Amino acid sequence: MTGQSIETLINTFTPKSGNAEALLKVQLDEIAKLRGKATKTGWLGNEVYRAADGSRLVIVTRFQSKEAKEDWAASPEFAAHLARIAPLIESVDSLPVTLAGAFRGVGEAAPLRLAVITGSTRDGRFADKPAGWIARKAAQHGFEVSGIDLRDVTLPFFGDPQASDAQRQAAGAFRARMAEFDAYVFTVAEYNHGPTAVLKNALDHAEWRRKPAGLIGYGGVGGARAVEHVRGIAAELEMVTMQAAVHINFGDYLPVAKGEKQLSDFPHLETSAEKMLDQLLWWGRSLRSARTAVPAEQAGA
Repeated sequence: MTGQSIETLINTFTPKSGNAEALLKVQLDEIAKLRGKATKTGWLGNEVYRAADGSRLVIVTRFQSKEAKEDWAASPEFAAHLARIAPLIESVDSLPVTLAGAFRGVGEAAPLRLAVITGSTRDGRFADKPAGWIARKAAQHGFEVSGIDLRDVTLPFFGDPQASDAQRQAAGAFRARMAEFDAYVFTVAEYNHGPTAVLKNALDHAEWRRKPAGLIGYGGVGGARAVEHVRGIAAELEMVTMQAAVHINFGDYLPVAKGEKQLSDFPHLETSAEKMLDQLLWWGRSLRSARTAVPAEQAGA
């Protein structure tokens, strides 16, 4: 399965006068609200862009297949969504597209494409907090950041012969999506001295060779045992993990989980994150240049 099976739509919204900010807020709220239901029908995610002058909103939406798109479009949840945003919209143009080619600069000035991968899917998870925090910091470092939530990816267990067609499509789409990035940051929750099963499963499903990764651990002893476990897995996958990692110990975790503090309130976490992102930037540029200069098949792949 390749990324060509993905159904992609580019929707351009022109808001009614004075409603640009309201439309953006409603759309972001709607995406968060409907994500769980939409994912079950084969929705892979949205990218939301706002025109610099605020005149338009562009949303790129991807589905596992044409059938998945049609199932979501026919759902009562989508009909209710349209009813909620309709009062704010002057017009909307929807254009189905297929990938014809992908090219981008690889020079020093070209931004690195970074995936911040939320590595826990449990109810009441803490992972959203470090994922959002590091994504904002990475954008300030000049990365082109995308958030990847494993809740939105219905991966089967790796190699499961009982996997459904939808799960196999999801696995192919996930592999194709991960190949687009130059670098990764994983949130690593520690359970029973190891990382989450869903993160290990995701690592098994994609191709990560010759790319760098940053790690943010939390849990027992700041997630150190789980982070070291992921380092070993990453080495076998031919990834380069950063020497600096972020470890959120229980004393930091508890007030953030309770909403009493933000991760940015802790200077030692800010320092660790800055160091990790600096390393990730250097390694990301170096490995991108190396991959461009020497194709993988010529480098002993």
